Amino acid sequence: MPLRGWMSGLGLGVLQSLLAGCSSVPSVSVDAGVAGQSESAPLLALSPAALGCAVSVQQRLTVLPPNQAPQELEALLEVDAQVVRLAIFHMGQRMGTLLWNGQKFDQQLSRWWPAQLAPQQVLSDLQLALWPANAVQQAVQSPWRVAVDASSRQLVRGDHVQKLVRYVGPKTLEIVYPQASWSLRIESPEGTALCPVSLERP
Repeated sequence: MPLRGWMSGLGLGVLQSLLAGCSSVPSVSVDAGVAGQSESAPLLALSPAALGCAVSVQQRLTVLPPNQAPQELEALLEVDAQVVRLAIFHMGQRMGTLLWNGQKFDQQLSRWWPAQLAPQQVLSDLQLALWPANAVQQAVQSPWRVAVDASSRQLVRGDHVQKLVRYVGPKTLEIVYPQASWSLRIESPEGTALCPVSLERP
């Protein structure tokens, strides 16, 4: 990415027979707030503390590509005041681990992690969907904006919707990438409102 969605091209990785062990990838420094802004879309890099609580949740990710069978992955998301940790698995094998401390981004990726999949976009899309709406809106800079209603969030530029986060139910959300005609479903057994008291969801 700049990739239209953080799971674009992931099908190549999940179709491989066995995933190799993770190998270190050099750290990449990322500015807090909006990082990597481009013509395609801004990348969110909100602080871990901006979530408003500490969480450790397992999630099921279902990639819904056009005219293809759904592809399922598993994720473990951990957030505290200091760091965001995300590990992604396929069939019990780790594909990669991402860490963000609000200033620096670290990643450990398996050899099957798709080259076109920028890990920073993974963080950005999760924060668009799960972090408090007011924090997301404040981070996104003109000409981009985040439109929020009772059941969705939209990352918008003018009349163009780059990404749509749709809250399907208390435990399920979908990130829709209109330009690529595919979507990602995230199921969280404990609910998509990670911080029931402080999280402003949508």
